[in-house]
Amino acid sequence: MTATVPGTPTGHWLAAADLPALRGTSGIADRLLLLLHYGIDWHDGWLSSTRHRTTYWDPILPERVISATFMTDSLRGWYTQAAGELVSAPRNHPERAELEQLLRTDDEDAAVLYKLRTETPALILRTRLTADAVRSSRRKGN
Repeated sequence: MTATVPGTPTGHWLAAADLPALRGTSGIADRLLLLLHYGIDWHDGWLSSTRHRTTYWDPILPERVISATFMTDSLRGWYTQAAGELVSAPRNHPERAELEQLLRTDDEDAAVLYKLRTETPALILRTRLTADAVRSSRRKGN
C-alpha cells in the first residue's frame, strides 16, 4: 500500500507537497496522520486557541500520537484515542471512506502502531510539509 493513492484525500494532499510515496506500514501511518491532522476542529476545538496552536506541531501532536499507541493494540483504538484527544473527525465522505479503509488493516495494526511510535518526528515532518504545501496551493487558488 502506498501513501499516494490516486483519488483519495491523502493522495491529493501528498501530491500537492510533491512527496514520494511511503510504502507499507509507513504509508498507512503517514496517511492516518494526515487524516487526523485535517480532521481537527480548528475553529471550536481546544486547539483553536493561539496558545495551543503555537505548540501543536511540538509537543502536542507528537505526544498525543505516541501516547495513543501505548493505550491500545489496534489502529481503530489508536485513532479513537488520538482523535478524541485532538478533537478530530473526518470532514466529508471521501475522508471517512479512506479512514475506514485504513483502519481495516488488522493484520498490520501492530506494525503500523510501531511506526507511529518510533518514527513520529519523521512522519509528522511529512504531515507538516504537506499541510504547508496544501495551504500554499489554496492561497494561490489551485
